[in-house]
Amino acid sequence: MDEHQVQEHFRKQVGDYVGLMSRLIPEYEKGQRFLCELIPFDKKQAINVLDLGSGPGGLSELVLEMYPKAKVHAFDLTEEMLLVCQERLNKYESRVTFQQGDYKKDSFGSGYDVILAGLTLHHLTDEERKSIFQVIHDALKDEGIFIAQEIIVDEDPYVTEWHYSLWRNFMKSNGEDDEFWYQKHNEKDHPVSVENQLEWLKNAGFSHTACHWRYWNFAIISGRK
Repeated sequence: MDEHQVQEHFRKQVGDYVGLMSRLIPEYEKGQRFLCELIPFDKKQAINVLDLGSGPGGLSELVLEMYPKAKVHAFDLTEEMLLVCQERLNKYESRVTFQQGDYKKDSFGSGYDVILAGLTLHHLTDEERKSIFQVIHDALKDEGIFIAQEIIVDEDPYVTEWHYSLWRNFMKSNGEDDEFWYQKHNEKDHPVSVENQLEWLKNAGFSHTACHWRYWNFAIISGRK
């Protein structure tokens, strides 16, 4: 899926993004909160955080609430998502900044203590993923951390199919057309195993790489600089 198709895909989701994600992604909101709870800094610290692929700002809002001195840079591909994000985070004023761009080619800055990526990097091919891991590593301060929630596949094809069956039943039970969303997933996503991602993080220079949580074909991983 090219950049224009990705933008159109997310524009159509703006109005009911959180509701839709909760119907499509198991433990969606719990996963977002867990992502933030993994941040290994004292809550009184003035940390600098990048929300990569911020969407409507749910993850950014959690960080700003949990870390009263944190500053967040929300980076997203579509103008529509960022407008919703700005409206949502307006009350935080000087603690949040916004940038529209494509992280495959546009700079999103550096000097971050934390970089979060909530369900966004699975849109990248393997080579693009390896490249962005290096860019993310270089954008972090020493001792900084990268934490990502991702769609994954298992090393065992049988287990992968098992997880996809469970996922499709979950979507169907929430009133969604599982065949439609499964086909969309096959068209636009490039899920990778946890093992491969941790290896690529190490190759990009990360240490203490880990998988902290897994639910079927979804996982939360991290790496420290």
